[in-house]
Amino acid sequence: MAYRGFTDSQIEAFMWIMKTSSATEAASKMLISQPAISRLIKQLEARLGFDLFERHNNRLLPTRRGTLFYDEVERVYIGLHHLRQFAERLKERVAGQLRVVSMPAFAVSLVPDAATLLAEKFPDLEISLYSYRSSQIAEEVVAQRFDFGITTDPRIDPRYQSFQYSLPGMCLIPPGHPLEAKALIDIEDLANETLICGEPNEQSRHRITQRLRKHAVSPKKIWTVSLGEMAIRLVVNGAGLAVLNAVSACYAKRAGVVVRPLAFDIRYDFQIILPLEKDLEPAINIINAELIAIIEQKIFESLKIVG
Repeated sequence: MAYRGFTDSQIEAFMWIMKTSSATEAASKMLISQPAISRLIKQLEARLGFDLFERHNNRLLPTRRGTLFYDEVERVYIGLHHLRQFAERLKERVAGQLRVVSMPAFAVSLVPDAATLLAEKFPDLEISLYSYRSSQIAEEVVAQRFDFGITTDPRIDPRYQSFQYSLPGMCLIPPGHPLEAKALIDIEDLANETLICGEPNEQSRHRITQRLRKHAVSPKKIWTVSLGEMAIRLVVNGAGLAVLNAVSACYAKRAGVVVRPLAFDIRYDFQIILPLEKDLEPAINIINAELIAIIEQKIFESLKIVG
């Protein structure tokens, strides 16, 4: 197959040299001779109109344009890999596999526990768990790269099924902290405290910041983390306070963190999204329904523990 004058062999030779920095090793990977590798690269450079490599001490080092070209080639090849996998799934019609993708907040807590319970009900099921940013998940599910997604992205789209949920926020407190004595944590209690929050573009961070501003409350400082697990570890270490959803707070409590409800309302909204029923094997629809039931039960149990 040729694409804008490139052949698969030319691109493959280029990628192997980028990975190995050696024409000899690249030739070995492709099971062809070194002169054949060199010829493929010269042909590709001629098509492109610029050099891809410079030779230094018998090593091939990419030029700046070569590096930029590799970044784009790698992105395209990853997409092609997903496309091939999807085609194989359509051809084989395999219902013995479930691919789950979750935003990070649940990827290391709720999802693995739920998947473990699901595997007990379906012992022959192969389960793959992934963690992506919420903004990526909807399109991944629409493209049927995943069978089950959990995201805080609020958009509703007719191209997938959506199930909406909302969790209360809870305050995580280091053991021995003075706020441990309080039954409810008010917004004023966060004044002059180190507050551990998610990234600035996250829904929860935005809502907490709005509430602090509304009540003219100023924390001593704010730490930013990408994962709820990071916030939990920091609280365990006594670095500060954190506000997390009730499910994550339940896991924090097991780690020895003091958990208290908030006197003010900070909601954590998320949705489970699934491909349309017509796009899935009947067995996968049954498995998805079971996984939703397990997750809902886990949420209910978490609320009882920390509520």
